[in-house]
Amino acid sequence: MTSRVRTAVVGLGYFGSFHARHYALNPDAELVAVVDADGERARVRAGELGCEAMAAHRDLFGKVDAVSIAAPTSLHYDIARECIEAGLDVFVEKPIAETVEQANALIDAARQRKVVLQVGHIERFSTVFGALKQAVSKPMLVEARRLVPFRPRANDVSVVSDLMIHDIDLVLDLVGSEPVSVTADGLCLVNRTADHVTARIGFANRAAAILTAGRVGTSGERTLRVMEEDRALLCDLQNSKLSAVSVNGLAETLGEGAVGASEGEVERHDNLGAEIAEFLSCCAQRGTPTITGETGRNALAIVQQIEAALGESVSASAQELSRVAS
Repeated sequence: MTSRVRTAVVGLGYFGSFHARHYALNPDAELVAVVDADGERARVRAGELGCEAMAAHRDLFGKVDAVSIAAPTSLHYDIARECIEAGLDVFVEKPIAETVEQANALIDAARQRKVVLQVGHIERFSTVFGALKQAVSKPMLVEARRLVPFRPRANDVSVVSDLMIHDIDLVLDLVGSEPVSVTADGLCLVNRTADHVTARIGFANRAAAILTAGRVGTSGERTLRVMEEDRALLCDLQNSKLSAVSVNGLAETLGEGAVGASEGEVERHDNLGAEIAEFLSCCAQRGTPTITGETGRNALAIVQQIEAALGESVSASAQELSRVAS
């Protein structure tokens, strides 16, 4: 391995383009190539970033040390498996794969080849979430809301796989207990996959979580509300603010994990930049990432349970949407 990690990005959609830019700007990385099924898109991006455009991920083998995979979810497993088998360190965007079985296969392959496997759950690198985690002691109830305006991307998968998976990962990290029950209901409002879902998760330690995700709203919201025995904490991920109210109604403000910050604001940083910097460090130092393959698999397992629980409610909603459209 050279003094800089030789990197490449597979998939140059919305998020993959950001990956490529971060590698090109990071002094610890050498962006060797970008790969996309759209050859023109790859050539344009390669020209902008001063790297090579390639037609397939297999063309990278022997030329790079590490790769980011930001291709569609349906391709994650095959691309990641072949890259791991070729000895490359792999950063794969969430969800890690389509199924838990695929995720386990990637985890086993990475262990056998002794390569880094990191999953892109970007919200874990949010400074305000870090402050919340530092402030929380024993959550009894976590309420997560993630609402976005309609946008023509990732609509081939449900809002659970697209958006809610972020909050599933955050909730699992905050509660730190085994999930024991999952229920959910949802609606198809624009797409044939669920666009608005509310899920409830029960944990072995008797904590509970209620998660709502929607992608046809008029404005955005990304919040986590944590109820403890003596107070409630509100984490506004969108505006990087953290506040708390005690049981006697005394308002508190929390900034950078400490009570008493003036406005309860937490200084932001570039979450993806921090995520990629950690990946590069793990590649160079053979370290363990914050979001391991196992972490990504655990979030995916809850996604699959929620989507199974949606069952008849989403099926009936999709049928009604088809009837109205016809």
